[in-house]
Amino acid sequence: MLLVAGCGRGGKRFPYGEGYVFVDQSGRRVRLDTFRGKVVVITYFYTHCPDACPLTMANLKRLYARLPDSVAGRVVFVAVSIDPERDRPEVLREYAGIYHINFPNWFFLTGKPEEVKRFIREVGVIAVKGKITVTPRGDTTYFLTHTDYVHVVSPDGRIVYRGDGERLNVKEAYERILGSLP
Repeated sequence: MLLVAGCGRGGKRFPYGEGYVFVDQSGRRVRLDTFRGKVVVITYFYTHCPDACPLTMANLKRLYARLPDSVAGRVVFVAVSIDPERDRPEVLREYAGIYHINFPNWFFLTGKPEEVKRFIREVGVIAVKGKITVTPRGDTTYFLTHTDYVHVVSPDGRIVYRGDGERLNVKEAYERILGSLP
């Protein structure tokens, strides 16, 4: 419950400086620290998610569309996969294409499983793998029960908004973004 208490006006600190390195949908290494100094809208998802994640992506696109051009370039959207075993860069690229997300300031990230687990734990995200089954074709499948947070991080690294992605309050997130811009 510390995250809930820390996300008010003062804001919990985002884990910049912890050395997190991920890989984006193009296969490029991305240091989380490179986003420091910008407003960051970040969510935690996986590409095989049948319910909350597609709604979260739709809500984030609505939020992005609401931003004026003068602001959109100063805000970075980041989606960190909580399923790095399946969500390789090429899978993330395909997923972004399905949602017609081809904006230069959107990053879909994956990484080493232990790094992803450490990161999501630090930001208060829970992800629990369900029963693993094998399809007749031999594919392994499972679902993850997870929190579907969206955070807005101010340029100075404070989490100034936390909402549920599938029920994202686009108006409030938008206001927090604008209120965080220098």
